[in-house]
Amino acid sequence: MNDVAAPAEEAPAGEFRHALRIGQRWFLLPEGMPAEVYPPLPCTRLPFTQHWCLGLASFRGDLAAVYDLAAVLNPQSATMHRYLLALGRRESSVALGIDEITGITVPPDTPTEPLLPLPGLLSTLICAGLTVDGIEYIALDFGELLRLLAAEASLIKNDFLAAGDV
Repeated sequence: MNDVAAPAEEAPAGEFRHALRIGQRWFLLPEGMPAEVYPPLPCTRLPFTQHWCLGLASFRGDLAAVYDLAAVLNPQSATMHRYLLALGRRESSVALGIDEITGITVPPDTPTEPLLPLPGLLSTLICAGLTVDGIEYIALDFGELLRLLAAEASLIKNDFLAAGDV
């Protein structure tokens, strides 16, 4: 009796990446960026912040700002996200409302092409795109994205605070 072992399945060739969907857009999560997915959590709204700054939420006892990137991309959208994606660690973490997260394999030699700027507030970010299985994924500097959101979240601007009326 000859037992022939089934051939082992080979892992697909290419680079594994996490992709997240916010509204109709797919974004690639940067490699090595600490991230955890949570169900929607209560957020404590902060006064004098943009409508897309949902407030603060507690992630394992650490507070993090929560941003609605879909509302930044489309100010008329009122979105209810299925998940929160906490990025970073401890005191330097923030969260984004996301609709979906998945893993993809980017085949070798997949070309990356420059994309048109994102709308509005995000227009200064440099975006590149790649297409896998007919879906376009946006790669951008998440660190710069999060710095931009933090800098623009307040409705109170420095020139207001410097005015003699305060």
